[in-house]
Amino acid sequence: MASLSLPTLPKPLLAITGATLLFGTATPLLKILVDGMAPLVLIALLALGSGAGVLCWRMVSGGSRFTTRQPRTSRRELYLLMGTVIVGGFIAPVTQCFALTVTPAATAALLLNFEIVSTVLLAFWVFHEPADKRIGFALILIFAGSILLGWNGESVLGISLGALGIILSGFFWGVDNNCMAHITAYSPELIGLYKVIFGGSIAAVLVIVLGEPLPGADLIVLALFTGFFSFGFGLILFIVALRDMGAARAGAIYAAAPFIGCIASLFIFSDTLGSQFWLALPLFAAGALIVIREQWNLGCPAAVNDTTGNGR
Repeated sequence: MASLSLPTLPKPLLAITGATLLFGTATPLLKILVDGMAPLVLIALLALGSGAGVLCWRMVSGGSRFTTRQPRTSRRELYLLMGTVIVGGFIAPVTQCFALTVTPAATAALLLNFEIVSTVLLAFWVFHEPADKRIGFALILIFAGSILLGWNGESVLGISLGALGIILSGFFWGVDNNCMAHITAYSPELIGLYKVIFGGSIAAVLVIVLGEPLPGADLIVLALFTGFFSFGFGLILFIVALRDMGAARAGAIYAAAPFIGCIASLFIFSDTLGSQFWLALPLFAAGALIVIREQWNLGCPAAVNDTTGNGR
C-alpha cells in the first residue's frame, strides 16, 4: 500500500489536520490563561491575536488586501453569517472560558467532544448531510460519556456547573461549525475578521465598563500567541475544511482535538482525576473512533464553489 506524502495529501485533509492540532492544544493554554485573568479580558486578547493571525494568513497566501466590494449573497447566507459571527465570535468562547474557571483542563477537553454531537446532529437534521445508525450509536456513547464525566449528585441539575458550561459551549461550537460550512459568498479570512471584530469589540467594551484588571505581560503575550495560531490560523484552516468536506465529515476528524487537549493537559497540570474521568474516557474514545471511521468511509464531497474566488 503506497504511503501518502505530505504534498500529495488532499488540501481539505491537510487543513482539518492543522486545525485539529491547533485547536486541541489550545484547551490547556486557555486553562492557564483563564486562571490568570478575567474571561472577558482573555476573549479580547484572543480576538486581537486572532485578527493578527488572519491578516498574516492573508498576506502569506498572496492576498494583499481585502476586497471592499460586498459579494452578492442570499438572505440565507446573511443569516448564516450572522449566526457564526454572534455564536462563534462571542457566545461560544465566553461560555467556554467562564466554564474553564471551575473545570479541570483534562476534563474540559474530553467534554468538548460534545461539539461532535451537536455538529453532526445539526448537520444531519438541519442541513441534511449524510449519517447512519452507527453514527447515531457513536453520538449516544459521547453523550453518555459527557453525562458521566459531568455528573454531580449534589447539584440541583445532577451535573456540575462547569461541566454544563463546557457541554453548552460544545453545542454553540456545533452551531458555529454548521453555519460556517454553508457560507460560500465570503472568504474564510473575511468571516474570521467579522467574528474577531464582533466578539473582540463586545469583550473590550465590557472589560472597560466593568473595570477588569489587565494581567501580567507574560500572560498577555501567551494570550496573543494562542489567539494568533489557534484561533487565527486554526480558524482559517477549519473554514476551508468545512467548505470542502462538510460539517459532519470535518467534525469527524476534528474529533481528535479533545483527545489532543486531554493528553496535553495531563502532561501540563497535576489535577487529580477521579474514577468518573477514567470511566468516561473509553466512551468518548469509542464514539469518536466510530464517527471518524464512518464519516471517512463516506468519502469527501466535491468542493463547494466560492463565489468570491477568495475562499481557497
